Amino acid sequence: MIRLALTVIVALGVLGGCSLSEKRISDVDRVVSDHRETRLDCAPANESNCAIASPLLEQARMDDRADRHRVTLVEFGEDALVLRIHLIRAARERVDLQNFILRKDMTGELVLNELLDAARRGVKVRLLLDQMFTFSDAEYLVWLTMTHANLEVRFYNPSFDKAKMAKHDWLTGIACCFRRVNQRMHNKLLVVDELVGVTGGRNVADRYYDFDTNYEFKDRDVIVFGGTASEMHDSFDWFWESPKTVPVQHLRDVAAELLTEEPGKLPEYEPSGRLQKVLGDAVDTQRIRDSFIGPSFQVERLLYFSDRPRKLAFENPEPEHDITEILYGVVTQAEESVLIQSPYMVLSSRARKVFKALREEHSQIELVYSTNSLASTDADTVYGNTHRHKKRYVKKLGFEIYEFKPFPADAPDFFPRWPDLIREKKAGVRSKSSVSGDNSTMPMPAPRVGLHSKSFVVDGEVAMIGSHNFDPRSEGFNTENGIIVWDAAFARHLESLIRRDIQPQNSWVVAMKPTGLQAETALPPPPDVAGKFEPWPWSDTSVYELLPGKEPLSPHHRDFYRHYYPMGSFPEVVRTRRQYLVLFLGSFFFFLEPIL
Repeated sequence: MIRLALTVIVALGVLGGCSLSEKRISDVDRVVSDHRETRLDCAPANESNCAIASPLLEQARMDDRADRHRVTLVEFGEDALVLRIHLIRAARERVDLQNFILRKDMTGELVLNELLDAARRGVKVRLLLDQMFTFSDAEYLVWLTMTHANLEVRFYNPSFDKAKMAKHDWLTGIACCFRRVNQRMHNKLLVVDELVGVTGGRNVADRYYDFDTNYEFKDRDVIVFGGTASEMHDSFDWFWESPKTVPVQHLRDVAAELLTEEPGKLPEYEPSGRLQKVLGDAVDTQRIRDSFIGPSFQVERLLYFSDRPRKLAFENPEPEHDITEILYGVVTQAEESVLIQSPYMVLSSRARKVFKALREEHSQIELVYSTNSLASTDADTVYGNTHRHKKRYVKKLGFEIYEFKPFPADAPDFFPRWPDLIREKKAGVRSKSSVSGDNSTMPMPAPRVGLHSKSFVVDGEVAMIGSHNFDPRSEGFNTENGIIVWDAAFARHLESLIRRDIQPQNSWVVAMKPTGLQAETALPPPPDVAGKFEPWPWSDTSVYELLPGKEPLSPHHRDFYRHYYPMGSFPEVVRTRRQYLVLFLGSFFFFLEPIL
């Protein structure tokens, strides 16, 4: 006990005072100033800094002058990558990119090199990343720092003031400073020239842009044109200037590399042949216009929201600014329906009170939750808490829960690169990114798929797209951002996309097991399911599949069990170890629910 106490005391001292001394910071800054490249690839007389022509920035200028609000949903991963490359190449003054994760895989290296090229043209580029799950190669960070004076990279809340945490750092940080280590910057934001902003659920890695042959995310972004982009820029500044944000050259391991080794240069970059279509599309103005302006919506009203850099759960929190309260304030206005889509369904006590009150006030209100199944999720630990509360969500709150299938029938429509992914997987193409948890479904020629979009629609009138997962982490630990749109046409469009995701060919539905007369007339499980191992057959709920030829029904409909047959708790999960893990976590580690 004494040894543990001493360890914690030492850790507190280290974590609280492990930043570089003023002298060492001065030494680092001098090395950076002496070696960092300043020459430009674009002639100083070129006012546009050699930017490509952009119909998006031109549209944003027109919308800004006319004081109009315009937004576009971006559903396809490859489109989302084309969009980012186009905007970076079109930037004339500045690019601000803020992300929770940036992997040094194929698409991550492409984005980094496009940012570098923009800096070399004379564009001011700022890259702000959360430290915990981003690439942490100190040597590579030194190379980035030295590449050009117009590129700055900072990490948010770096534990122990290092780019890379060792295993003992994780344990020590949790033991001594749980809240401080556990709060992360979950924001996703790209702002170009204060004219166009992009936010939503996507990080920067192959699986977000339809280039991972093992596992793909179905995600969602929204483009914001015009004046609101300036507010998004201000939000970025808020984080950039926060005392929780540290220039990467001031991190201890990066500084040590800078001061002890001769600064090197980034290796020459050559984009993969798989990216050639993306690079061609990014400079095709007609393609850009058709994909991102043609399907845009001029909306009545919108609000950009972002947490403060120091969230409420942090030590010494700043004055209250609770974006979760803003979101729930919109939800509580519902009278007919609330559709939520999130990769995780773990409702806090606060959220449960909101939906309980809604159900009591509007007994017939439709509450729909589109989320991952165990077979499709990349976070088994989180799903353990979802499974634990299914009875409460379905029976007490009246939710219709739809769990996304790992191989949805509409995947070729959701992922335009689907034929390419199948061909690439067969050829042995692999991404550098790894999937959390094992790939426990049956081997298939296509990648496994999971939901990652975070959105809701209220009464077909109001919509939200952002990074908020509607779980305790988003409420109390992670900083989040997004937009709320008050416009019926836009909201109905988003609702139609979510409703397609929950169609029987794409999702299973969760329901209580039938009792009494319903049990006597209920459809039996098919032979392959009836004989399947079920680790906990006494569960009150099951996952259901629509019988071919039958009409889809709500799980609360009296004839539901005549249309749907049970698939067990964890359909298409073939590894029993994964099933037991979920049950174990949900049963004995429920106290970790707020952080998982």
